[in-house]
Amino acid sequence: MQNLLAIDRVAFTLFGNEIYWYGIVITLGIILAFCLYLLLAYKRQIDFDFSLELFIWVVPMAVIFCRVFYVVPRLGEEYSLSSWQGFVDAINISNGGLTIIGGIFGGALGVFFCCLRNRKYSLMRVADCVVIAVLLGQIIGRWGNFFNQELYGIEVTNESLQRLPFAVFIDATGKWHYASFFFEGTLNAVGLAIALVMYFVPKKPLKNGTFSIFYLGWYGLVRGSLEFIKDGDPVTFGNSDVKVVQVICYIVFIVCIVLQVLLQFGKISFETKWFKNLCDKRLEASSQKARNMSLVKSATTTDSEEQSAENTDVSQLTVLEEIKYTKNSSENKEDGLQQ
Repeated sequence: MQNLLAIDRVAFTLFGNEIYWYGIVITLGIILAFCLYLLLAYKRQIDFDFSLELFIWVVPMAVIFCRVFYVVPRLGEEYSLSSWQGFVDAINISNGGLTIIGGIFGGALGVFFCCLRNRKYSLMRVADCVVIAVLLGQIIGRWGNFFNQELYGIEVTNESLQRLPFAVFIDATGKWHYASFFFEGTLNAVGLAIALVMYFVPKKPLKNGTFSIFYLGWYGLVRGSLEFIKDGDPVTFGNSDVKVVQVICYIVFIVCIVLQVLLQFGKISFETKWFKNLCDKRLEASSQKARNMSLVKSATTTDSEEQSAENTDVSQLTVLEEIKYTKNSSENKEDGLQQ
């Protein structure tokens, strides 16, 4: 079984450069997540040009902050910026090292800046589409951790569980560990299914911000639950076994439940009326411009059709005149012969 799981991290070599499975999986996750976003955005009437610009904003910022949140806590231990090689190692993600919470922060900044620059769609309207797509990206991206043999749990001593999907063999330790990456991907798949049902089934769209809160709450629940089997030395409260990260995650989950209830009952709103009105005006102006262009095009087409019809009538009239002229000429000839 160990041999079956011992997959080479390098997928292939291209022009002398090694292409890792980790990068392929992450790229595939980004592409499929963007495709899902386009479907969600279409339902909420977000145009394609804006979506392309949003992609340019969100993806680079999410990747950058994923790496920053991973490297900064490890400066002086695993990474050093005192030399050029140390800087190269710090930005090299081929060996893994991306923190989801950093990606959430960077992606949120990307959405904020894009919406603020365009002032066409409200922030939460766009964010609700993005976070659902992020769930799909996380589900696929976690398999990159499998190829890199990272994000695994504590050791599995029960031989009956020493196989996928329960556990994965880690070469670095020479032991079987819980497959945390698989558990997280599966739980996120459940969350994605719930979000899609909430998004497409109701006839009336749910309030802006619903899915953003759902994502944060779901992330807190999943991350907090996986702390029970996480490998390593966690930070705890004093001498207790209570993990700090786990408590924070569960607090986030509870807070999101409260916020969701307040939002659905109209007690709170995550959008300022000023920005919403500004977006509505710009969107209406853009729609009016599109309608005017459509009317101009339609009028041009109609004029062309009328001109074509006139030319056709003239041609038909010319043919009739020629036929009449030919007929008169024939009659005149016949009269001359008779005379």
